[in-house]
Amino acid sequence: MYLRVRVVNEGFARGPLLISPQPISFFGGVDPTTGTVVERGHPLQGRSISHKILVLPSSKGSTVGSYVIYSLAKKGIAPSGIVMGKIDTIVSSGAILGGIPLVLVDMRKLLSSFKDGEIVVLDAKKGRLIKEESKGKP
Repeated sequence: MYLRVRVVNEGFARGPLLISPQPISFFGGVDPTTGTVVERGHPLQGRSISHKILVLPSSKGSTVGSYVIYSLAKKGIAPSGIVMGKIDTIVSSGAILGGIPLVLVDMRKLLSSFKDGEIVVLDAKKGRLIKEESKGKP
């Protein structure tokens, strides 16, 4: 099963989905040394975005967030890929600088077909988010 996505920054990634129902501020909301969401009251507070396919409706906050994303990538602790419902310059700039695949998707379609924690392949060259079927199931 796959979902068509609009490519913003090409690339290829595989990993578990980490779905955020709310925007994230990368500057002040994500620990730049660990990749953990530290924003108080955020649904992902305490969870790491590192090596995940991060799903966001959008971002919020300072343009310094672009640098935080880039810095996470340089340290090897950034998301493997980013899926967004709405494009913005903060995340797109950071993803492009950090070499992180970034795509846009219809959030309603994604949320009706994919679940948090599922392993997916993000093919940001062909424009597909692919659900990896678990082995051993009939």
